[in-house]
Amino acid sequence: MNGIKRKVTMAVLAGATAVGALVMPATSASADGGKFLQLKVCSGSTETVKFFFVGENQHGDWVGSRFWEIPPKGCTTAEGYWWTAGRSVEFHHRKPSTGWRWEPRVVSSNGQHNGGTYQLWIG
Repeated sequence: MNGIKRKVTMAVLAGATAVGALVMPATSASADGGKFLQLKVCSGSTETVKFFFVGENQHGDWVGSRFWEIPPKGCTTAEGYWWTAGRSVEFHHRKPSTGWRWEPRVVSSNGQHNGGTYQLWIG
């Protein structure tokens, strides 16, 4: 990728991540046979956990999601956002006692159907 194209691409990705992008649910597999999944996060913590994702959606765009909260020892589905199965997303989360952290999480495509929900766990 040449320098100008790379700079333009990075600027577009940074802008999309900064404002986030609500995406439409996947209803069928893409032309290349890809799978797109919602993410559900469950927490064993006694604290409320705030989280968001950054990753590749069903349109091939690198986007950030809105924020959600998980109740203590509960689960929350990040509805309305569809992530590319078989790729990783940035999972950003915060507990009041620890502050913000992030980690890469693979959205597994094994045993998943397009339009399904993939579950992640946090302590």
